[in-house]
Amino acid sequence: MKVLLLDMTHGGQILAPLYKEEGNEVYVCDVYRIAPAEMLDGLKAQGINVSVGNPPAGHYDLVSMPCHCPDVFLEGCTYDKRIWYSQSVNHFMDDRRFRIEVTGVKGKTSTCYMISHLLANAGYRVYLRSSRGSGPYTEKGHDIENLKSIAPPYLLDLPEGDYDAMVCEVSLGGSAKADIACITNLLEDYGIARKTRHAEEAKKDIITQKMNIFLKSEEKIWSKYCSSYTLTSNRVTPVSTPSFGSPLELNVDYKGKHRVDLDGSFLGLQYLEAMDMALTVCEIMDIPAEKVIAALRTFKGVPGRGEIRIENGIKYVRERNPGISHMSVRRTLETLKMMNAIDDAVVIIDPVSKKVCDKLDRDLIEEVVKEYGADLIVTPGDGTEPEVPAGKKTVVRMTKEGYQ
Repeated sequence: MKVLLLDMTHGGQILAPLYKEEGNEVYVCDVYRIAPAEMLDGLKAQGINVSVGNPPAGHYDLVSMPCHCPDVFLEGCTYDKRIWYSQSVNHFMDDRRFRIEVTGVKGKTSTCYMISHLLANAGYRVYLRSSRGSGPYTEKGHDIENLKSIAPPYLLDLPEGDYDAMVCEVSLGGSAKADIACITNLLEDYGIARKTRHAEEAKKDIITQKMNIFLKSEEKIWSKYCSSYTLTSNRVTPVSTPSFGSPLELNVDYKGKHRVDLDGSFLGLQYLEAMDMALTVCEIMDIPAEKVIAALRTFKGVPGRGEIRIENGIKYVRERNPGISHMSVRRTLETLKMMNAIDDAVVIIDPVSKKVCDKLDRDLIEEVVKEYGADLIVTPGDGTEPEVPAGKKTVVRMTKEGYQ
């Protein structure tokens, strides 16, 4: 069979040798022209046909590509069948370790960290793959050993090890073979592949025949793709009005009613949905309530995500996230508003990128910032620290970076 794989940035180099091992004639194309030479040379050494820019014109039995990759790269090519990388992952996935896959528009990393923290503190040996990095997660936190993409093919690149649970953040789609698949939300069904497709089409590929979890408000979206699912159920509610820098008091409904105070060093309000989904995962896995509640009390958020401090009377919020957009800016500013910490605020955005696909839309972000009465500064992206305007009481520093 003649197989064509497009895009070496999001895992084509992982899939190519697997198709080659099946006895196929394999072609790969670095359509974005950014794959390192050593990667392409390594594929050539395995007898794989490599091109850069556009694939060789002609007919292929099978084309596999990321769902976000536009069809324009296939000009001059015909094929019998075209599938997405997620479907190729499904074809090759044979890892039988217990695996939880998490996708969605927002909250993927937070949800993965919350799940990992609860399981690790319940005695599970956990491995976490996220946009921040990959490595074991223990009671002491995440030991990041390497930086890997969260594109679906990297599910085939998980390390060996006797882990009880593999918690995997996935950008678009998944293997459809996880023991538990979580979709955090579809806050915006944004256009992909130059707006010829939408996020829903890609993210639905995570849905497994085992157990799926998604929001009650999105039941109609996802239930048409599966029969085995459960819904999050607003298990977590604030006790009183939150205060910047103070512990967040919560009522938690998990195998009984509990009172939990989250650490005040991060924006705990932004983790309620992640906590709700993580608690649903724990319920499916039948984790004892005393283990779960004790773990919640020690959770301190995702490093670099929504970290807060007060210095010289000025409130600071730090956010390093590949998902920074007008939606995440709105979420942060709305959280600060709920904490009465939005007056005289400035938002400073640094568009630094490490293999991040989504680009900042400054106009949309500026609209949101103005709506909340704040000022906006966008840095050149060179890592320089801009001077904070005089009189500002709240500084929100957001850096768009990560590994997608």
